[in-house]
Amino acid sequence: MISAAEGTSPVRVVIIDDTYDLRELLRLALTRGGMEVVGEAGDGLSGIECVRLEKPEVVLLDLSMPVMDGLEALPTIRRLVPQAKIIVLSGFGATQMSEKAMTIGADGYLQKGMALKRIIEYVQDVIETPRGAPAPSPTRPHQTPTQTTDSEAESSVGSGSGSGPMLSLVPSDGAESAPDDVETRAAEAIARAAAGAGRSGDPGEHVSPDVSAWDALAMAPYGVIEVADEPLFRIVHANPMAQRLVENHARFGTPLGTFAPELASHVAFHRLDGESSFDVVINGTPTQASLRRGKGTLLIYLDSSSEDIGILRRAIATTAQEIRGPVAVLCGVAESITEAGDDMTDSQRRRLMSSVTRQSRMLDTITADLLTAAEIQRGDLHLDPQPVQPLAAIDAVISDRYLVTVSVQIEDDRAVFADPLRLEQMLTNLIGNALKYGRAPYVVRVESDPDRAGAVRIVVVDSGEGVPEDFRPRLFREFARPSGAVSTGTGLGLFVVRSLAEAQGGTVEYEPGPQGGSVFTVTLPAV
Repeated sequence: MISAAEGTSPVRVVIIDDTYDLRELLRLALTRGGMEVVGEAGDGLSGIECVRLEKPEVVLLDLSMPVMDGLEALPTIRRLVPQAKIIVLSGFGATQMSEKAMTIGADGYLQKGMALKRIIEYVQDVIETPRGAPAPSPTRPHQTPTQTTDSEAESSVGSGSGSGPMLSLVPSDGAESAPDDVETRAAEAIARAAAGAGRSGDPGEHVSPDVSAWDALAMAPYGVIEVADEPLFRIVHANPMAQRLVENHARFGTPLGTFAPELASHVAFHRLDGESSFDVVINGTPTQASLRRGKGTLLIYLDSSSEDIGILRRAIATTAQEIRGPVAVLCGVAESITEAGDDMTDSQRRRLMSSVTRQSRMLDTITADLLTAAEIQRGDLHLDPQPVQPLAAIDAVISDRYLVTVSVQIEDDRAVFADPLRLEQMLTNLIGNALKYGRAPYVVRVESDPDRAGAVRIVVVDSGEGVPEDFRPRLFREFARPSGAVSTGTGLGLFVVRSLAEAQGGTVEYEPGPQGGSVFTVTLPAV
């Protein structure tokens, strides 16, 4: 463990990171290492002011922060303290983001998740490296995770299958197709359902007569939409995968062109063909479509599997990065207690255990969103609606997860009819989104809906930059993140909020704040 040389002042350090729990760990570790933490900040703008006041010799600078990220703040910090050693904390791997930081003035980089002992040793190595000499390379105790890029992870969304009368999906006589195409797989599934094949493969276990062909297709990994064979192509039925592609707009009786105009145009062009195939883009997702005529209806098969693979890979990478933050804190707490627990004060131990609670809650939020997204895609989202007081749900979320001040204003004290756990999940995502991308002050307001007497609105407001205008149409889509975003995230939070709101008879909307920032409004039925 390093320490200041005898008779000299300890090295002065400023920590700039938006995760309080990580700052707490670094402060304890640096202090044990003989350094003095003279200032902390949770974003780049506050960090610049802290550096200006304290004039530290070392700056630990996170790259991913709200208000102003580390890459934006770094040049100004370098001008304020030209002789200081600036070490960036990177959760994006040690290639793209860290190399860019080194180019614009950083003296070294650290991969979040390294052991605290190695972090302290590396800081000392950077301090002892003469200016102009190559930066020391941090030693990683394990393999660097998959690199996250700034590519947009976009997907279309939806939940559940539509409702409407069942019409025959069996293709017209004589229709033939390639053995591996989606139409054949659909026809085989329908044939098995119609023949009463066993659900579990047991020939003796037959499907109930009231099980329709659409029940058999509900779990299909491709979309199927049935439309009336008339000029407006009104929706008859759509399976869950199709609803996901068209953002749950394929409701019974809705004209196809109102939510998928390009697809409707292709269907109109090929309407008189016995069967045809074509490529189409649906809500930004390249899709292979096939059309087949039935008796009075048209069947549209939608296969976006090629694009889904790319989306899945990007989603895995971003989710892995999102998980690494809480895991790094939990590992750091365990390491700190193991190595120095006997020397800690009761207050220090309590703060560390509070960090464990908060970071565990964050992991729970991530896994809950992943599971909910999977349920939505399968069309088997389960809810337990009951009267819930919004204030109770808001207090539970704020007290469990966040250290910042969130103002709560109750203008309508009516209960809402919702699933209590799902309501907390929605609030967690909305408030977390405000903290990640916005800035204080943060306000949660419960009010009456002026347009619906039987509804209550829960409004979450921040004072940040707001959502970029070009990204707003994709805001509530699955795995969607703005291009060039530095802040991490799974891209599922707002998608889950919208899906849960609609499943409970409500809505969610975004609008820019009158003085800047974001305003998210969830409307739910009042009891």
